[in-house]
Amino acid sequence: MKAVLTFHAVDHARSPMSYPPEAFRALIETLQEMGTPILTLDALLDPATQDGVALTFDDGLASMHEAALPILKAFDAPAHLFLPTAYVGQDNAWPGQPATAPRYAMMNWDQIEALHDGGVCIESHTHRHPDLRALSLSQITEEMETADRIIADQLGRRPRYFAYPYGFHNGAAREEAGRRYRASFTTRLADLGDEDDAAQLPRLDSHYLRHPWLIRQMNHTFGHGYIGLRRFIRQIRNRS
Repeated sequence: MKAVLTFHAVDHARSPMSYPPEAFRALIETLQEMGTPILTLDALLDPATQDGVALTFDDGLASMHEAALPILKAFDAPAHLFLPTAYVGQDNAWPGQPATAPRYAMMNWDQIEALHDGGVCIESHTHRHPDLRALSLSQITEEMETADRIIADQLGRRPRYFAYPYGFHNGAAREEAGRRYRASFTTRLADLGDEDDAAQLPRLDSHYLRHPWLIRQMNHTFGHGYIGLRRFIRQIRNRS
C-alpha cells in the first residue's frame, strides 16, 4: 500500500467531511499492526519507497488542533496540513463553498504554530480557496505566492506541497504548481502509482476508510476493487 490519505474535520459531526477521533486513533493503530509506516510526503514520494501512507488534512479546521494533534503526538506520526491562508481564525464559509457544505471553525495562527512545532508540515491550499480553473495565470500565481509568503513569514518554512482547492485544476494551474512545488494533489480517489504525474497526484478520502477492516483490505484485491467502485460512483455523481 502506497497512498496519501485526506482528512478534513476530526470530530463527531455527521458529515462526509468529519472523521471521528476514535476512528482516527484506530486507523493509526491498524496501520501500525499492518506494518505500514506513516511517512512524510518527502519519504513517501521517494521512488525507493514501496509501502507507506502519508496523512494530509485540508483547510485548517479547528478540530485538527483539538482532536487530531494529540493523537498524532501520541503515535509520533507525521502529517501535512494544506492551508488556505485568507481564512485563518475565521470559518470555512468562503466564496464558492457549496451551500450544503457544513460550517467549521478554522484554526488561528497560534494553533497552526502548535501544529508546526508538533511535527505537522504546513503546506499550501492557495490564499482564498478558489476554483483555479476560473482564474487567469496571473491570478493563479498570486493565489499561490500569497499563501506561500504568508506561511513562510509566520512559520519560517515555505510550503513544498500543494493541494488544489476542491481538487479542480487545469493546464495553467498544473504548470504553475509544477514550477513551485515538489508535488500537487487532487481529489482523484486512488493509490499512488509509479507513472503518476507529480502535478496531479491522487489521494484516498478518509470518508471511505472509516473501519479498520477496510484499511486492512487495502493491500488486497477487495480493497482495490472497493476503491475503484467508489471512484466510479464519484465520477458519475460529478457528471450529473
